[in-house]
Amino acid sequence: MLLHPRPSPRAWRSAPVHGPLHVVRDPEAAAPHDLLLDPAFPYGEDLLQFIWEAQLFDRHSLRTVDGRPVEVLHPGRIQRDAGPDLRDARLRIGGLEWAGTVEVHVRSSEWARHGHQHDPAYESVALHVVYEHDAEARTLGGRVLPTVELLPRVSTASLSLFAGLLRGRGAVPCAAHLPPAEPERLHTWLETVLVERLIRRTAAAEELHGLLQRDSAALAWHLLCRAFGQRANAEPFAMLAHALPWSVLRRVRDDAFRVEALVFGQAGLLQVDFVDEHPRRLQTEHRALARLHGLRPAPVAAWTFGRLRPAAFPTVRLAQLAALVARLSGELTDLAAAPDVPALRRLLQAAPAPYWTTHYRFDHATPPRPKPLGAATVDQLIINAVVPLLFVLGRTRGDQALRDRAIALLEQLPPEHNTVLAQWTGRGVAVDSAARGQALLELQRQYCTPRRCLSCGFGRHLLRGTRP
Repeated sequence: MLLHPRPSPRAWRSAPVHGPLHVVRDPEAAAPHDLLLDPAFPYGEDLLQFIWEAQLFDRHSLRTVDGRPVEVLHPGRIQRDAGPDLRDARLRIGGLEWAGTVEVHVRSSEWARHGHQHDPAYESVALHVVYEHDAEARTLGGRVLPTVELLPRVSTASLSLFAGLLRGRGAVPCAAHLPPAEPERLHTWLETVLVERLIRRTAAAEELHGLLQRDSAALAWHLLCRAFGQRANAEPFAMLAHALPWSVLRRVRDDAFRVEALVFGQAGLLQVDFVDEHPRRLQTEHRALARLHGLRPAPVAAWTFGRLRPAAFPTVRLAQLAALVARLSGELTDLAAAPDVPALRRLLQAAPAPYWTTHYRFDHATPPRPKPLGAATVDQLIINAVVPLLFVLGRTRGDQALRDRAIALLEQLPPEHNTVLAQWTGRGVAVDSAARGQALLELQRQYCTPRRCLSCGFGRHLLRGTRP
């Protein structure tokens, strides 16, 4: 029998809890329909959905509660939109083949409590899967749903493992299980997570690319600015990129002094009286260029100097940025064409004007010290500007080779050093490249911390390992 949902507006549905799972300990603190309150199965409906999809139960002589034999040809695919929990299921029930959806509940009485008997979207349900059967379930058309009860069939090992993951106090719930599976399973999953991170982190850049009329050089300018700002001054640098359009900067790209004047002037850092000749000349040049192009500087108050090493002062970073633009003669698209990390490192070697050899800020002389872009800073520019540039261009142009090159650059670069990656290393997980480091940072933030073990490929693998 083939079931098809009738086209009709969907009625309200009390949706299952998605995202991070947790055990609700205070029944008064949750809504009356919260599935996590059920003491018989306090893990949430998400776990039951996964157990059914992965078939983590005793399937021998599987039958409905009224005794009909059930053969699972395909359990269906979990979906997170409104409507039944699993789509595209194929089942043989009592000798008849069914194609439709599967709805999962902790108790079968929740079918009526959620109002599904009044919702035409649930006419397509071929099977009702429950942890405990306590009531008959009928569709809007009056059909009694075949129901399978998992209570006597669910692996206690699966439940114990999942409870341990949810209740674990460590930063990585499955830390104790990592070493045996890390070389294969974890590596495969981290490749997926790395792509997820690149998509998530380049979403705004992809939107900006459209606003910039698909001008790849203008996008490179914006990405470079934000990358130069690093964490402390990312927003002020982003404001600079908007205050100084690439269409204006590219007109003076062959003149290093005029580039520097526009960069510092539009950053709002030339609006005071200076003693030194260099900033006074920059100020004069900027005034002329600003009048010519109708430019308004970004607010100077946005810049942060506190708690930064002098070498990371925004004045030094701005001087380095101006020098890089001038060195590339404005051809920022050269960054996207570089074949590998060594070529990019050569392109990104830039030293600011001689004035900055004896200064970290205007009018404050210091002992001479050259201030070229350091090796670590160059690598961060590749990670935070060039890789996103390639990935966005690859997605917008439908060019897989560009996306692959973005990932290849990360694989060639060393990982950054921080406490999160140090914790992974301490758990026996190799962090041998920026690609692996970026993936582990994403895994920690998007899966481990919110306890999304059922959405994690490695967590799902662990639970599948408890198959009866």
